[in-house]
Amino acid sequence: MIYSDRILGEVTIDEPVIRDLLQSKPIQRLKKVTMAGFSVFLAENHPLMRFNPWFTRFEHSVGVYLLLRRYGATLEEQVAGLLHDVSHTAFSHIVDHVFGREMQHDYHEHIFQEVLLSSEIPDILGKYGLDISYIIDLGRFGLLEREIPDICVDRIDYFTRSMLDTIITRRWILERLEDITVFNDRLVFKNIRGARSFAHKYLEANEILYCNALQATIYYKIAEILRLALEKGVIGEKDFLSDDFTLYNKLCSDKELRDLIKLLNKVRIVEDNENYDLWVKSKVRYVDPHILVDNKLFRLSEIDSNFREKLGKFIKHRSQGFKVRVIYSGNSGSSPRCI
Repeated sequence: MIYSDRILGEVTIDEPVIRDLLQSKPIQRLKKVTMAGFSVFLAENHPLMRFNPWFTRFEHSVGVYLLLRRYGATLEEQVAGLLHDVSHTAFSHIVDHVFGREMQHDYHEHIFQEVLLSSEIPDILGKYGLDISYIIDLGRFGLLEREIPDICVDRIDYFTRSMLDTIITRRWILERLEDITVFNDRLVFKNIRGARSFAHKYLEANEILYCNALQATIYYKIAEILRLALEKGVIGEKDFLSDDFTLYNKLCSDKELRDLIKLLNKVRIVEDNENYDLWVKSKVRYVDPHILVDNKLFRLSEIDSNFREKLGKFIKHRSQGFKVRVIYSGNSGSSPRCI
């Protein structure tokens, strides 16, 4: 089969187990789970709408698989990469804020095994002689996932796709992919130029999208709506494993919840450490990538003092969260019609 990828272009996927997994219900569900969580339901002129809100976890999962294939990962790791997000909930990481995991963003990880084993995935893997008990342990795969501040395929893919055509270009992405190589089962940069460019752009992405006062406030407000919906019985926890549009329509079935959703478009915030309404937090993301020099690894911060200083300030500020005054003002815009 020919797959058209926004970054890598047209690629051929001939591996039988991958083709079968792509057609499975758990993977197909991800076509209706956006990476941006709730942004597609905000007004078109909302600040969070400028970062490709329609980018889905399906596209991300396939992108992860393709990058793992590019960097020579085993078939088992490629399969793990394709499957790593099957337990992601509707509204993505907003659900972490519902359950008090806003600094970890790991709710989906706690239910990964249950979701995977209760699906058709084990039968598909068994058909091709692949061991589900091996693949389900994602922590064993060093190219797929790494703890912050390392780079890994998962981190590279969601960052580049969410920032494509805003702060980076397709050409920039392809150049950075060429700057990266595999060393001792980890991804590292071959030169400081590529590492520096990637790390600074990743910090910028966090400042403008992943971890800032407005994003954290909007996520907090949506989490409040979801908790109220649970209390009222409009939704149940199982509904988080539907998709963005199914969950959104359930919320819209209740007038109180619908009115609260419309108010989201009027939310404006002012950071104020003294006179604040909310103290909101979100996961602090950053990279301090390894660079391969004379067959030895050095972190960018060990080589670049300017980056080390900037990274230190970033972590200190973002880890404290954001104290904000919430102001409801302006035109709410047209909230998408429930469908």
